[in-house]
Amino acid sequence: MQCGPDTIVYLQGEASDSFYVINDGTVEIVVADDQGENPVPITYLSKGDLFGEIGMLIDAPRTASVRVPDSATLLRFDHDAFDRLISTIPSFGHFLAMQLAKRLHKTTLQLHFYSNVRELSGSLDFFDLPTIFQTISLSQQHGVMHVFNLTSEIMGEFAFAHGSPISARFKNLYGMEALLQLFLVTPKANFGFARASEPPVVESPMKIPSVNEFTMNAVHLKDEMMVLEEKLKLSEERPIKRVHARLEWRDIELQNCAKEMWQALIKEPKPFKQLAETLSYCRYNLLRVLDRLFETGQLAFAEITPYGYR
Repeated sequence: MQCGPDTIVYLQGEASDSFYVINDGTVEIVVADDQGENPVPITYLSKGDLFGEIGMLIDAPRTASVRVPDSATLLRFDHDAFDRLISTIPSFGHFLAMQLAKRLHKTTLQLHFYSNVRELSGSLDFFDLPTIFQTISLSQQHGVMHVFNLTSEIMGEFAFAHGSPISARFKNLYGMEALLQLFLVTPKANFGFARASEPPVVESPMKIPSVNEFTMNAVHLKDEMMVLEEKLKLSEERPIKRVHARLEWRDIELQNCAKEMWQALIKEPKPFKQLAETLSYCRYNLLRVLDRLFETGQLAFAEITPYGYR
């Protein structure tokens, strides 16, 4: 199925006659109240995710509506195809069980928040970041979420007021760049959210119009980032060098990012990994700048020889 903007895949309460796999794009899961009113987006799904399978398994009506915000390509399987998959491909049943287990973790997370627990913690291996942020947003809570590495050192700190992020720090990044980086490259880490009775006090609060829109945009950017990585054939450890002495960058967008990268390479070539760990922009924006500078011949991969770089 090729779906354009605002396509309704199915509506809450309809009969469950098919399930779907997202081949490309993003879909929005929307739940209304018992009267079918006040619809609220609860999560976004992207490439590789599936939906609609629970109704097929238990022969129940749709528990949510599904909308395509922008565009998407979906694979649709009817009842007969679903039954054949279950009976003839054992690995599909295992995959389906794993997906349902992950969804149960998400539901448990939301129930914790709706029960007004004061703290929540866990591993990002099991808790989905978009679900965490969207649940905090729906609950309209104040508080601070910390992200810890596996040795319990703080990697990031994210403050929320009325459910919306107002400050962000993640590794060497701050603000929107830190928030994007967390979503684009989810670390092997643990997190802990502590609810507060008052909004945290921060300097220069961030303003995000909609957590749902940010989450959907981050899903798109992650897909674009993967395309850029494939295009560049990026090796994290391979040094990058300046080909010219003077930077040429006419576009205002990402101008500061380009200047920062250019300056970082003034003395010697550096691998992308080192640039990502020291520059103040998220991986996606660094890759966009790198792609442009490679295309215009201003940067190139350096070769290591016994006599140094060339």
